[in-house]
Amino acid sequence: MEESLNTGNRRLSFAKGFRCGLPIMLGYAPVSFAFAVTAVASGLPWPAALLISLTNFTSAGQVAGANLLAVGAALPEIGVTVFVINIRYMLMSLSLSQKLGNLSLGKRLLLANGVTDEIFFLAMQQDGILSGWFFAGLAAGPYLGWALGTLAGGLAGALLPTALASALGIALYAMFVAIVVPQAKKSRAVCVAALLAVALACLFRYLPGLNLIPSGWALIFSAVGASAFCAWRFPLGREEEERGEGAV
Repeated sequence: MEESLNTGNRRLSFAKGFRCGLPIMLGYAPVSFAFAVTAVASGLPWPAALLISLTNFTSAGQVAGANLLAVGAALPEIGVTVFVINIRYMLMSLSLSQKLGNLSLGKRLLLANGVTDEIFFLAMQQDGILSGWFFAGLAAGPYLGWALGTLAGGLAGALLPTALASALGIALYAMFVAIVVPQAKKSRAVCVAALLAVALACLFRYLPGLNLIPSGWALIFSAVGASAFCAWRFPLGREEEERGEGAV
């Protein structure tokens, strides 16, 4: 009887998490569709695009990695680029580990594969300790939507005209702009970091000598350089103090 009750609780927790993640699932599908169409238009076969989505559950990292694969970048360059872009998930996982129950290391490592910005946000909004089954359900829907969107986009990309497939790539950049601009309006540090990263990327793209550096390494140097400068210039709590929000 006790075993059946535990099974029922697991199913209820998983179902509750799955329902909570449905909006993310619906939002991820069109983005992954656009990613797959763009990847196929760049020369990657659709099974490769699907495999990337199944093993690298992150839009920014996937786009950068797929672009580097398409231009024949070296594997170390691709690996370091994706690592730098995805390193924020390590910090998110550390925060989530404080909300998860008493889970084994293996289960934590498995659940960590489902951490994305949106899933992290929803998980942290929940009250109290999270069960592993709830988080599994929360991540399962978005992961399914991401995979199915990639599959559909990969198959469609193989049939669409090249011009139309390339045009769909704008959707990915529109998504990144939609993420950065609202935060840049609220935070001076985010605004400076974004503008500085763009300026550095332009230098690596157009300045003689620097434009000889492969695009992957240029992306790494730009991202790390902008982040390091803003970490030094805007330490934690400084911006709130300048706005007077730190006063009691």
